[in-house]
Amino acid sequence: MQTSTVEFTLIISTEYRQKLKQEQCLLSTFKKRVQRILEHSILQSYLPVSAELCLSIISDHEIQELNRDYRNKDKPTDVLSFALLEGEEFTMPKEICVPLGDIMISYETALKQSTRGALPRLKPFLTTASWTMADELAFLSLHGILHLLGFDHENDDDAELMEGLEAYLLNTLLPKKAKPAPRPTAL
Repeated sequence: MQTSTVEFTLIISTEYRQKLKQEQCLLSTFKKRVQRILEHSILQSYLPVSAELCLSIISDHEIQELNRDYRNKDKPTDVLSFALLEGEEFTMPKEICVPLGDIMISYETALKQSTRGALPRLKPFLTTASWTMADELAFLSLHGILHLLGFDHENDDDAELMEGLEAYLLNTLLPKKAKPAPRPTAL
């Protein structure tokens, strides 16, 4: 199997960079976490040889506008993914760097969620009850990446697969906090 290379751009305003520092979220650690996920063998099988994605940390107001305009839901959400290439009918030559899309994460919503701790469905796979803003941002990035690769949670079967994959990849994402989860059988 050929290894895929994914270049990703991280866009964060100066204001949010300062807030992330206050929350002890090191951008270098965050980038390494995302890179580890992109290099995981399961995700590699879904990636083109060369790809790129953009990850932005934005405000609740900005994500609410996007959620309203693109999903008809006039409220903030934690993460939105916008795949640039969708559907089986559209393929690009292997030698071209494929734009996967954009992931938008709301800083304010992620911060609120981090104070509540990990999602209950993830807790059986964690070795600690500690859940930081850095953990939440990493998890939301994983969630967004899975959406860009075509995973969804619109029905029970799809949700079971996507949530199982998130639990399975949690150990790669947060190796010091997570323990191995079973590999989803549908993969």
